[in-house]
Amino acid sequence: MEIEICWCTITFAVLIFIIGFYYIGYLIKVSMGPKRSFKDLKNKHVVITGGSSGIGKASALEAAKLGANVTIIGRDVQRLKNAVNEIIQKVAPANNQNIQYVALDITSGYDSVEKCFSNIEATLGPIFMLINCAGMCICGVFEDMKADDVKHMMDLNFFGTADPTKYVLSAMKKRNEGRIVFVTTEAALMGIYGYSAYGASKWAVRGLAEAINMEAIGTNVQVTLAFPPDTETPGFEKEELTKPTVTKLISGSGGLWKPDDVGKKIVHDAMAGKLYSTFGSTGKMLEILNCNGISSIWQVLTQCVFMGGLRFIMVFVLTNFYAIVNNDLAEKLISPNVKVEENTCTEEKNKDK
Repeated sequence: MEIEICWCTITFAVLIFIIGFYYIGYLIKVSMGPKRSFKDLKNKHVVITGGSSGIGKASALEAAKLGANVTIIGRDVQRLKNAVNEIIQKVAPANNQNIQYVALDITSGYDSVEKCFSNIEATLGPIFMLINCAGMCICGVFEDMKADDVKHMMDLNFFGTADPTKYVLSAMKKRNEGRIVFVTTEAALMGIYGYSAYGASKWAVRGLAEAINMEAIGTNVQVTLAFPPDTETPGFEKEELTKPTVTKLISGSGGLWKPDDVGKKIVHDAMAGKLYSTFGSTGKMLEILNCNGISSIWQVLTQCVFMGGLRFIMVFVLTNFYAIVNNDLAEKLISPNVKVEENTCTEEKNKDK
């Protein structure tokens, strides 16, 4: 009798779970609408800011392989020319496929961006996909950062993303079609030592992207928010020059990715209509713990099932990071004392003489 009651309870609980699961799926589908995915980008116009190197160039290459007309944007004309030539050599574009570059300082203000993007569309047609990849990182403990560096990162990383997005968004909504990609960083999923100013600029991008995603509900305009880890790019090499030792120890634990792998995944995730594009097990864990936007019923189910356990694991990860910070602080406190003792001994010797 007790066994029968137990099985009835289990069956009832499973039934309730299944009904709840399908009901949540229904609510998601009704509220967000159907997602449209694309197998290729033939005859679509893809624009990539920061497209002359790194992840931006890799994304442009992948878009070209998928048949898109590609425009890459950057400041350095020679690097832009080299990138276009490289893409053409690797892809061998079809007769009606165009790969071009436009020189633009993306921080020059909305009016300049609007004029430039209008000319781009006049040449290759309306922009189907915008990949916001322009950005930079200057590391450092916040109180030691130069105010100009903090402002410059906000101008480039946030406003250099917001202005192009503002231009394409209304036209995409009118055409009821489009993809907007926001390339941020894993430092936009958690605060990390040495990334205070940089992380803040990318958290702002994340907030913008998730809000625009909600504003675009009911249309076929879809947002993809990418969180690439450390990637082997020219920008990363410059970042290493300013990165504190603590930051290197923390960020280095995640390994170094190839830009081609990152750029390819970003493009395909955008084509599939994914809200979040993350990389590796660390990226997936951070997505489950920190990304609140609804991407799919499977994302919601994964968060419900695994969030508690992953939070437990994350506590150990964070305490390891804190230990790295504390060890560095202890070394800094010891070092000056050693120097003081040496100076004191020297002074006493001088007195004896």
